[in-house]
Amino acid sequence: MNYLLNKLNATFRDKKAYFFIVLIMFCLGISFGLYTVKYMGTSDKRDLTNYFSSFANSIGSQPTNYGNLLFEVIKKNILLIIPIFLLGLTFFGAPVILILDLLKGFTLGYTFSFIVITFEGKGLGLALASVIPQNLIYIPCYIALSVISLSMSTEKFKGKFIKRVKIQSQFFDGVFSKLIVIIILFAIGILIETYVSPSLIRFVAQKFYL
Repeated sequence: MNYLLNKLNATFRDKKAYFFIVLIMFCLGISFGLYTVKYMGTSDKRDLTNYFSSFANSIGSQPTNYGNLLFEVIKKNILLIIPIFLLGLTFFGAPVILILDLLKGFTLGYTFSFIVITFEGKGLGLALASVIPQNLIYIPCYIALSVISLSMSTEKFKGKFIKRVKIQSQFFDGVFSKLIVIIILFAIGILIETYVSPSLIRFVAQKFYL
């Protein structure tokens, strides 16, 4: 495990520019999400407020179906993880990867900001319980995966269109070991989102909404 973590650290040192670009896109997405909620129309905000209120009450009073929740959480992550990796195998994938990072950041910023603003002071606890625990693991994983895929796609682009640039084949040799670490961390995040976050959300909902 230490060997695999060292491989990820080496990737960070070698690919600082990619980390910076991915992080900028992710932060821009979060900012767009925050501002979208701020300037949302009254009717849209009212509809979403009613939805979240119903959700808070239902999750606070009904038992969680962990089997269905686990399936949904895995599906949600796979639908983002696989496209990012597959785009890294193409020479044109880099811009799309950055767009996906932007959308991921937007979703996170929008969700967190809406819950906080909608429920005012009480919303902070609900937002922290529903968004933060799993994303403490997800976000670094998404960033690391995006950096690896962005690097692969860029190298393929250089190899195809810039013949004088030598492709750094040694980078590709360590991709598999890096992906193992990311998959393990993703699995931990999935378990947290499935089995820990619902209990936290239920506690907050019962404390403040029921």
